[in-house]
Amino acid sequence: MTTDPAARAGRGRITRRGLLTGAAGLAAGVGGTQAVHLLTDADHDTAPRPPSPGEELMTEHGVLKRILLVYRAAADQLAADAVPPVDAVIDAARLVHDYVESFHEGLEEAYVFPRVRDAHPDLVRTLLVQHHRGRHLTTQIYRAGDLDLTRPDARERLRTMLDQFVRMYEPHEAWEDTVIYPALRRRTPQRDLDLLAERFADLENTHYGDAALQQVLDRVAGIEEQLGVADLAAFTPAGEDGY
Repeated sequence: MTTDPAARAGRGRITRRGLLTGAAGLAAGVGGTQAVHLLTDADHDTAPRPPSPGEELMTEHGVLKRILLVYRAAADQLAADAVPPVDAVIDAARLVHDYVESFHEGLEEAYVFPRVRDAHPDLVRTLLVQHHRGRHLTTQIYRAGDLDLTRPDARERLRTMLDQFVRMYEPHEAWEDTVIYPALRRRTPQRDLDLLAERFADLENTHYGDAALQQVLDRVAGIEEQLGVADLAAFTPAGEDGY
């Protein structure tokens, strides 16, 4: 039997609730002693500058896009009456839960959406609903090991869940990248963006360790190998121009 990813959230992983609690002093605006210390630290000017909040979030979207390719490949195999490597699908769902939903979406809900909600209330409401639906689908996909995928109805059930996740998150990412993150940049003073960038980097390092992104990408690459989508060139259509 597989373990529900929600049951694993407390095992050294940051939680959405923790992010929302930690954002209390930053969501509405920067101020107070903590902000002064962070912005006047002696090492602040010499340390490598962390990526801006928008850059960080869009890089995390890149991780999710690669997982969506994995899900699409698994769904295509199921549609062809083949059984994809189930452990790889489960590992992808675990990564979605641990990194994308618990961390990335937690940052959005705690630090980004409160700053842009007044400008885009309907969009933010929709994005929050989709976060909720995505977590539900992730839990179901994570339980793929409990399905008897030799049965056509079980294969169709898993394929439908994978397709629903991909269909929702492709536009979800696009709207965040082109509307929400630019709005964050427009509505947030540079001083506050710098503080948010440090906050995001500190949270990632604290809860996932050094080189967290590279570790995540290494896991994604291993999953891609198992699904047969690790070669970027394989996505290039044949041409008649010698390329």
